[in-house]
Amino acid sequence: MAKAESYNDLIFQLGDLARDRLAGKPNCPRTMDRVYRAESALVARQDELAALEQQMNEEDSAWQDYLAQYEADRAVQYEVVKKWKKAVDAVEGQTKVLRKTLSGRRADLRYSQDALTKLEKKHADLELTTQDESKLAVSRDNLKKNRIQSMRLVREVEDLEHQVEQALTPKPGQPGAAGILAHKRMLDLEDQMTARKETLDQAMAEIDRAIAEKETEVQAAEDYLDQALFLLGEDVYAQRIQDAQLAPFYPRLDRAQ
Repeated sequence: MAKAESYNDLIFQLGDLARDRLAGKPNCPRTMDRVYRAESALVARQDELAALEQQMNEEDSAWQDYLAQYEADRAVQYEVVKKWKKAVDAVEGQTKVLRKTLSGRRADLRYSQDALTKLEKKHADLELTTQDESKLAVSRDNLKKNRIQSMRLVREVEDLEHQVEQALTPKPGQPGAAGILAHKRMLDLEDQMTARKETLDQAMAEIDRAIAEKETEVQAAEDYLDQALFLLGEDVYAQRIQDAQLAPFYPRLDRAQ
């Protein structure tokens, strides 16, 4: 014995077909307007998702172009460094620890500035939500301490950067000056690349989150369109609108479970 057809499946199929058969016709049910709105909303969300995906592809493409240029620039400087290797090795020995310290303090500064931004927002929210002067005083004190700490780190980083700059600047007539300057240029390129990579990673993470949110919106829009088509199918079935391709559904729905 043949399995009975599903009422819900048939109604959805009827609504989906009615969307194409009845659009713009005099006998078009009013529920077609809901379908139009649902389709418009879905297309808008899909376009927004496509724009985000395109943005991610463009960010990645720009990064690959930058890396290619970085490697080319670095290779040019490296040839000069090799020519004056002894002079460069001497300077590298003097600056290696200094640059490592600078890198660490730069990381401390980034962390401090991020924490300060969050603390400032937290304090601003607190000012709006409480009149407890003791809590506000503690918050202001913490904010002041963090600002002072951040300012100290800024000065420390600037001082270390000056020391590195001095160490990597050849004296007039210094042997191997060209190699030292090329080495300095390589280090600058590496610093720029590291900073750009950090910025890229943050941007890509934000785009990735936006894509995940937009995918949820697209799914919701698809669900709403399915509901609109289902309601259209029920409306067409209730009115038994005359159409050569829609009419065969009616007796099937009469028998459906």
